[in-house]
Amino acid sequence: MRVVVCNKYFFLNGGTERYMRNVMGQLEARGHEAVPFSVAYAGSWDSPFAKYFLPPPGDPREIYFDNIRLRPGNLPTLLGRAIYSFEARRAVSRLLDAIGGADAAYVLNIYNFMSPSILDAFKERGIRTVVRLGDYHLQCANYKLLRDGKPCELCIRGAYHHGLRHRCVHGSLAASAVRVLAMYVQRLLGVYDSVHTFIAPCDFMRQRLIEGGFPARKLAVLRQPADPGLVMDAETPKTRTIIYFGRITEEKGLDLLIEAYQGAQCDADLLIVGRSYGNLGERLRALVRPELASRIRFKEYLPMDELSPLIAGALLSVQPSRYYDNAPQAVVESYLHGTPVLGARIGGIPEEIVPGVTGDVFEPHSVPALAAKLREMFSDIPRLERMGRQAREFARDNRSFEAHMLKLLPLFEGKNATS
Repeated sequence: MRVVVCNKYFFLNGGTERYMRNVMGQLEARGHEAVPFSVAYAGSWDSPFAKYFLPPPGDPREIYFDNIRLRPGNLPTLLGRAIYSFEARRAVSRLLDAIGGADAAYVLNIYNFMSPSILDAFKERGIRTVVRLGDYHLQCANYKLLRDGKPCELCIRGAYHHGLRHRCVHGSLAASAVRVLAMYVQRLLGVYDSVHTFIAPCDFMRQRLIEGGFPARKLAVLRQPADPGLVMDAETPKTRTIIYFGRITEEKGLDLLIEAYQGAQCDADLLIVGRSYGNLGERLRALVRPELASRIRFKEYLPMDELSPLIAGALLSVQPSRYYDNAPQAVVESYLHGTPVLGARIGGIPEEIVPGVTGDVFEPHSVPALAAKLREMFSDIPRLERMGRQAREFARDNRSFEAHMLKLLPLFEGKNATS
């Protein structure tokens, strides 16, 4: 079986790219052929298919939207990638011609830099398409179902104009207009109608999609698998540390975590690791009280080989999200490192945590609830250590990549999502 794997980045940008690389490796190990299709950014991994990659909308070194210099020459390209790109459709068609077609396409994160127009190229050739959803971009202009710091579901049934009314994309009328226009155009064209299966990482997201009119028969739930490349030392000594690792963005609720930690007065340090967007990192540092400055530490994004010892050495990992977080990869990665997780009871997070066994949950948006839970958990260190061991066993027993592939392969072969 030949599978074209589509993602806008073909280098290690984050969890999606690690997942992509693992899926491609697992396909090859099972005797299948995995063919990448991506955007030709600087630093992309070597591939014999790179010559068919889509040219970037700006300079190849301008990888993230905030880094792209808007010029008259690239503005039409950026609009096309956001709405419907004939250039992207032609590029993937050239790849398909070169390889003699494919049996299936696996579409990961393609938005704004590649365009869902590639789905039509697969449709016209009768290629089964499986789309993995990492966020709520099919139902929300800002992908998060979040407005003014609180969950919002105004648009999930197709009333996308609310995204324009509330300027949901970066608070910008222009950016919101482009995004809302794209959603309406793509729905009018039926771009997603040909998708064989949509993969959601949690039941919560699947239910939101059903409420939005997506047919249940096309919706499969495949939970985040453990990275098979992470082989951890079970004997890593624990320190009295609470860790958050992941994106440092508003929706992740890190302001709540800092305030709760400072109010909890538990005997542990707080470590926050991740890439900060905008000036949020500076604003979070400004929340730290002077007397706790030595106990609350920030680190920039770290590669996994440097991050792993920090996760493994922590007694607790926290996911304080204020939005419908679907299934953060940090949960299963914490488990693999023998670290239990305290997560907000919102979105798909509670589906990933077995309270009292692999961690616990707290009421979202509540600093007092989070502070109380931190105090409770650090009042019994042996219990925390025991939950860490149980979390590791849970990840190994329930989140193996082998089990994930056994559910994914039938979808590529044409089996129904609910069969």
